[in-house]
Amino acid sequence: MTGKLIFKMELFKFLRDKSFLIAAGVIGVVNIILTLVALSIFNFTDSYYDSSAAASMFVTFGFVLFILIWGNIIFAYIYPFHMISMDYKNNVMAMMVASGVNRRKLFFSKIGAIFICTIALMLMIALIPFILCLIKLMQSGAWNEFVEGFASVFYFTGLTLGKAIFSGLLGYLNMLMIIATSCIIMKGKNLSFLLFIGFNILNSIITGILSTVSIAFNFGSTGIYIFQLFLTIVSIVVFGYISLRTLEKQNL
Repeated sequence: MTGKLIFKMELFKFLRDKSFLIAAGVIGVVNIILTLVALSIFNFTDSYYDSSAAASMFVTFGFVLFILIWGNIIFAYIYPFHMISMDYKNNVMAMMVASGVNRRKLFFSKIGAIFICTIALMLMIALIPFILCLIKLMQSGAWNEFVEGFASVFYFTGLTLGKAIFSGLLGYLNMLMIIATSCIIMKGKNLSFLLFIGFNILNSIITGILSTVSIAFNFGSTGIYIFQLFLTIVSIVVFGYISLRTLEKQNL
């Protein structure tokens, strides 16, 4: 079986996972509702900002928004545990390997399918709220201020939008490799999450220590960015190698 066919099979399997699609739909609907509530509150800010009732409303909405943000983060980082582990728990992994599926191709196909599915659904979840906010910004005449503030963030950090997106995607791929390593070593057991936390802490400590090299040698903003990307790529290679070698030698 070719790698392309395995990838298509993994992609089809994840997109047919009802719990995955229901979770994405619920988070998307809640995103839209909270965005509409936030825009409605914005319309009455000038009139009711000084009242205790409005202040309470802002605090309540801020708390709900905080919970929603963490809900999206959980969907992006915790849900891949389910996607990787379910083949172990349902003995699908053993049957696929027994049928002659190459383990190396299966590993990369699974990681690629998870990465594409999760990123695509997260973009779809955020699309409508983003469009609603942009419409409100243009209606309120605050578009120029928003653009200036957005540009100032990149100016002071020395980044561009493209660099920020690429760094974010690479960081997420690194996280998926750590998740895959944890799940493969533990064969999809629930304790995989604890192992993931341990690996993540270890990875953060090591990369944090190595990051001081850029400070010690007075790297510029571009040099620091490149060095951080280098550390992330090294982390991806290390955890990818560990998980792949474990899968190849694993008794399924």
